Amino acid sequence: MPQLDIYTGMSQVFWFTIVFVIFYLLIVRDVLPTLARSIKLRQKKVGGGGASSLDEEAITINAQTAATLETSLKDSRTLLTTVSTSSSNWLDSSLTTVNESTLLDLNKSYIKTIGELKGRSFLLEQTIKQK
Repeated sequence: MPQLDIYTGMSQVFWFTIVFVIFYLLIVRDVLPTLARSIKLRQKKVGGGGASSLDEEAITINAQTAATLETSLKDSRTLLTTVSTSSSNWLDSSLTTVNESTLLDLNKSYIKTIGELKGRSFLLEQTIKQK
């Protein structure tokens, strides 16, 4: 049976041992000290007098968040005001240009047509009353 072959079996055991030892050394040297430091830090914060430091940290974070939101809201308000003012100015200038160039002539011809129609209806009413 191939799984009981001494040459391949010993090779696999050898490489497994090498990989396991390297992995074990990496864990012991790098990962465990980091975990131990973080656990000690948490115990220190939560343990003796740590509640006040956590409260102070929460107050500091809330103050920083409020300051950031306040500055961003001021910037947004300023930007929106600027955009609104510039768009209103653009709209006013565009309306003035359109009114002066195109709509003025159309308005004159409209008023002239309305006047002619009123005059005709007036003449028709006068002729109907005379008969």
